Amino acid sequence: MKILLTLPLLFFGLTFIEPLQVSAEEQIDFNRDIRPILADKCFQCHGPDEADRAADLRLDEEASAQDFAFVPGDVENSEGWLRIISTD
Repeated sequence: MKILLTLPLLFFGLTFIEPLQVSAEEQIDFNRDIRPILADKCFQCHGPDEADRAADLRLDEEASAQDFAFVPGDVENSEGWLRIISTD
């Protein structure tokens, strides 16, 4: 019986909850959105420590990451993304 009374209230409440969406105006920010992911997974070989850095690729700096690995707004042409999803 409690379920029958709860369902209309639940439905009524859900009709007024807006779905969570990222607005089209919201921009991706390198330091807020991307850098933490790279720090966790990539900085060991591509971070600020010159002695441990593999090749000349630095992913801790936005300009370097964009110059050599990631094309903003174009994931299909971003070498960094292609390497992340590679099965090789």
